[in-house]
Amino acid sequence: MILIDTSTVVAWLDQSHPDHKTSAQSIVNALMDDDVAVSVVTLAELAVGGRTREALEADLNGMIVIEVTADDAWRAGQVFARLPRKQSTPLPDFFIRAQAAERSWRHLTNDRRRLAWWPDVEFMFGN
Repeated sequence: MILIDTSTVVAWLDQSHPDHKTSAQSIVNALMDDDVAVSVVTLAELAVGGRTREALEADLNGMIVIEVTADDAWRAGQVFARLPRKQSTPLPDFFIRAQAAERSWRHLTNDRRRLAWWPDVEFMFGN
């Protein structure tokens, strides 16, 4: 299973995004290689962009939407707590990476920040 990060989905959906082509190709490759999932956290982040729920469901057709479990939340909080307070990092990023870590899934992302915080996640990059 490959869990796709919001950063990759946003670039894929936005044809004017600088990473659109590489993200789109990465998602196509992921769909051909394995089952693909997105987090409910990604749905929340995408809802901010003004697309309708129906449009998002159509865009994400063929992808599994996964819920955040108590184990995911605990892991996200534990890793987030280790982050130096000077850094402002959105907690949703930690939920998505915790989901990949808890399930031992590969994680397709365009966000290369804080990779060392997740040594047990196999990262793939869409940019």
